[in-house]
Amino acid sequence: MGYYGGVNERAPLIHFHCMTHRKNPIYLTTFSGRPPKEDAMMAIALNRIYTPILRQQVPEIIDFFLPMEALSYKAAVLSIDKAYPGHARRAALAFWSALPQFTYTKFVIVVDKDINIRDPRAVVWAITSKVDPARDVFILPENPFDSLDFATEKAGLGGRMGIDATTKIYPESDREWSDPLTSDPDIAAMVDRRWAEYGLGDLHLSEVDPNLFGYDVR
Repeated sequence: MGYYGGVNERAPLIHFHCMTHRKNPIYLTTFSGRPPKEDAMMAIALNRIYTPILRQQVPEIIDFFLPMEALSYKAAVLSIDKAYPGHARRAALAFWSALPQFTYTKFVIVVDKDINIRDPRAVVWAITSKVDPARDVFILPENPFDSLDFATEKAGLGGRMGIDATTKIYPESDREWSDPLTSDPDIAAMVDRRWAEYGLGDLHLSEVDPNLFGYDVR
């Protein structure tokens, strides 16, 4: 998780009775730690492998993503085809119990199926525009955790947080939910065609500094 392990923690003891060696030996291992590291790279592939397995257990899940920045297992983003009130909470609870690997996932964010879960801007927009913390955030205390998580008060025991960032339906909310703002496709196409006429012909997103806003705008 980006920290050294505890000095006094119990760990397996290995007894070596014989050791051999070869010329130009190959030692198979990975260097783990704060992302990006080798284990984080492998987790990108595992994310794809886990998806069909997860959908067999929780068929309403359209897609799921384990961000590398969240150590590839501490936070998950799920997109669902929401069909009834409380669906997002059920999906989060089902995720935690679907595979043993998900036991240590602290944060689960559930969004609608039209949200690109691999776009952090889209996920943050869903959280900020669709979540009332008093209604849509739920905490499960005292769950089994890995001892390397120093954020927990007790070693091996900690809380989980679920965030329902889906569009609310009755009776989750008594308020009528408005449609999101979208661009008229015909107007957008016309603007693209006349870009140079507006005096912006020399401005291309490909030339914008990708770090200008803290993320790659391209």
